[in-house]
Amino acid sequence: MILSALSIMLLLGMGGGALDLSRIYLVKTRMQQGCDAGVLAFRKSMQGTNVTPTTYSTALAYFNANFSPGRYGSENTLFPAPTVDANVVVHGTASTSVPMSLMRIFGFRQIALTAKCDAQLQLPNTDVMFVLDTTGSMTLSNPGDSTNRITGLRNAVLNFYNTLEQAKIAGTQVRYGFVPYSNTVNVGMLLKRDWMVDDWTYQSRQFDRQEKEQTGTEKAESDSYSAWSPSSPTISTSYGDPENCVAPANKTTTTGAREDAWSPSETAVPRTKVYYRTFGGDTYSASSDSSGQCIITRNNYPTTNQQQTRTISANPKAGQPIYSTRNFFWYRPTSYSVAAFKGTAANGLMAGASNVAMANVNAPSGSNTTGSDQKVSWTASNACIEERKTLRANEAGTAWDMDVDTVPTPGNPDTQWRPVLPALVFARQVSNLNASAPTGWNAAAVNTTSGYPQLSGSAYTNNRAACPSVARKLQSKEAGLTAAAVKTYLDALVTRGQTYHDIGFLWGLRLISKEGLFSSENTSAPDGSSIARNIIFMTDGDTETRIQDYDAYGLSALDRRRTDQGSLPTNAQQDTIVEDRLQRYCSVAKNQKGITVWVIAFGTNLTPLLRDCASQGRAFQANNSQQLNETFAEIAAKIAQLRLTR
Repeated sequence: MILSALSIMLLLGMGGGALDLSRIYLVKTRMQQGCDAGVLAFRKSMQGTNVTPTTYSTALAYFNANFSPGRYGSENTLFPAPTVDANVVVHGTASTSVPMSLMRIFGFRQIALTAKCDAQLQLPNTDVMFVLDTTGSMTLSNPGDSTNRITGLRNAVLNFYNTLEQAKIAGTQVRYGFVPYSNTVNVGMLLKRDWMVDDWTYQSRQFDRQEKEQTGTEKAESDSYSAWSPSSPTISTSYGDPENCVAPANKTTTTGAREDAWSPSETAVPRTKVYYRTFGGDTYSASSDSSGQCIITRNNYPTTNQQQTRTISANPKAGQPIYSTRNFFWYRPTSYSVAAFKGTAANGLMAGASNVAMANVNAPSGSNTTGSDQKVSWTASNACIEERKTLRANEAGTAWDMDVDTVPTPGNPDTQWRPVLPALVFARQVSNLNASAPTGWNAAAVNTTSGYPQLSGSAYTNNRAACPSVARKLQSKEAGLTAAAVKTYLDALVTRGQTYHDIGFLWGLRLISKEGLFSSENTSAPDGSSIARNIIFMTDGDTETRIQDYDAYGLSALDRRRTDQGSLPTNAQQDTIVEDRLQRYCSVAKNQKGITVWVIAFGTNLTPLLRDCASQGRAFQANNSQQLNETFAEIAAKIAQLRLTR
């Protein structure tokens, strides 16, 4: 009996121990899974390198989903907030107690268990090309935001950069490039001299002749008016649509108009007369500032009794002949040498030049009878380009502009790019280029004295001839693109012009492609391994072109390089062309070059056009700056490949 009792106790110990040990192992395994899930969720829900108010609650929810309190009889389960070290590694710890069952009879009441877990973003060799819409509408603010869109973009991109840099492991190369776009792109200084033309034809003008003729004689009397007074308006400013900067109509009222008799008489010289009126209301004016914002100035005049004095006095030039000088110009396509803008830099790249004289563009100066020079500058800040030869619908040949990789042939202008030079470009038989749909265009040559708009005029450079900030080739932190350098670059982005998506995406594709123009820099990482390539394409609006814009295809209303030469194009026609080409470039990036395309619609709808441009599951809509920052953080996490490190 004693031996039997001892045998039973031994069997109970062995069986109970096996049962309890199995439960301990199960609890330990499931708690480790919960800990792993928790730290992964914690790292993924961080905003870049920052912990947000919801980060821990999200992590705890994932932990509980994998190891809920009381699972398998466990007690006192804890998963406190993980910690984040200087290398942005998330460290988590979970603990619980497992009550014993049969082993209690041997004095083992419970066992304490602990699980440790770490998570970190880790990057392969990676290239990221930002294609950024920097049109005038980026000066607007989204509902609920205290800052404008361009400020939100700057913050989000800088946070993205910091996140990826924190996720790098030793020996990994991560590079970043930028293509701001609007009417065209500023890539001129990234190109080799052989890739640019020596001569190019612009919709310009040339001085023809000067004619002087007597048009009358000076009158015996001169007539002048003083300003209405008193006049003390209250001046205030607001912001208008930066892509259609037009002032509201004036709203003024005038009543009680009357006038005095001439003093001292109707025939005396000099003599004066006073006019009276009651005047009040608002007058408006509009102008674009250097940052591309549309400034609406309102002059509010309180209803006031005003007066104005008219004075007629003797004209000291009475009887002298009046001559009129008329300068005639030919407005037509004109070829100019642009070779001076190439420079002689030792690296073979374009160097640009300032104050290059273009002959005979302006009227004679002083006593000269021949035309004077137009001084033209094309430097880093405005080195925008016209695209190389394109094709209209149903034309045969090679659309060199749509070729992503082929290197230009020296001496063949069809394959080369051309400098954007607004100072040489003039409209023809049209006056108000800032109207929504200016009329009166004439594609034929015109000989006239009329001063048609010059696209470098201050009223046009921010919209009609906008040149965005300079693009940057791919560069790593180790090669000089530090966080400070990124911030300086982003802070300097200018916002102006209209929305030409195709030219921006095309050059982002050219700058990141491992074949073609920059293949020597993009083929592989320094260690010879492959590179994961990404384009992040962000826009805040739909396609918006203007036929009166000077863009990457010239002055569209006159050059008509992508539309029928025989008729004036419409904005809608151009929009369709731009969107069709964007679709083609997106397809090349995804399907031919294996590039992951991320698309963000910021403060605008994620249209089918934008969604289809993106790689599968890589399209986002961000309605405000907070959502934009979250979107960039999510993209960073997906690019960086979140991993458990313990």
